[in-house]
Amino acid sequence: IGDFGSCTVPQIQFATGFDNRKETSFEPVDQTSYPHGSAQNIDIITQAMCDQLVNTCGADATAKATCAAAQSAADTATAKTGAQADKFNAVFGIQTNFAAVPVVSDQGVTLGVGKSATDAASTSAAATDAASTSVAATATAAASSSAAAATSTASAADIGNFGSCTVPQIQFGVGFDSRRETAFEPVDQTSYNHGSADNIAVITQFMCDTLTNTCGADATAKATCATAQTAAAAGLAQTGDQADKFNAVFGIITQFAQVPVDGTNTAAAATASA
Repeated sequence: IGDFGSCTVPQIQFATGFDNRKETSFEPVDQTSYPHGSAQNIDIITQAMCDQLVNTCGADATAKATCAAAQSAADTATAKTGAQADKFNAVFGIQTNFAAVPVVSDQGVTLGVGKSATDAASTSAAATDAASTSVAATATAAASSSAAAATSTASAADIGNFGSCTVPQIQFGVGFDSRRETAFEPVDQTSYNHGSADNIAVITQFMCDTLTNTCGADATAKATCATAQTAAAAGLAQTGDQADKFNAVFGIITQFAQVPVDGTNTAAAATASA
């Protein structure tokens, strides 16, 4: 996917509450590498991030090409839905599930999962026609909508509410804080402002403490973070496998296990250790 220079791998999140918005919108996860406010149009965010690779990060040609491919991928999903963020992130090997986040209009009205404002308007018109034709059809539609809403909130309920902070995520690589060696650090330096460390426990403890001390996270989120700490500790020490295990608890699939450690492939090191 390329070398992103002084910046982290681009990643976009989708939710309500960014910049005090009522509606769902997009914004870069790492506000240090990609300092940009939220927007309902993902193209604004993707363009800013790809421009940043050229103007500030010192990214190589491969990274720039990957970002362009991610921009195109985002545009293939339904506009103004989390699926666009998922498509963008997937090009960089980051698996997210923002498609499960219900779309909320700028009036604060929940439109449903995977529905843009245009889709919602069409759905509303169809529902009105159905109501004119049959009261029973309207009742069925309402029941279906309720079921969809329950399904869409299950994912967030599983891992908790992180308050004013983003979902914790750790990255693994070389070059953090001008290090020559591989190290760990939080992806979002705005929510979790901590430098890099060779020992992932330093990072995980800080991030979980931040949920309590700063973010205003709920009990479920704190418990999820504790589980993620345990999962990371179970990975092969000082390898990307630990970051992958931590991230996976939050439903974020990464492939940092493939990052070589001091010239040694993590998978090979794990086999040798076994």
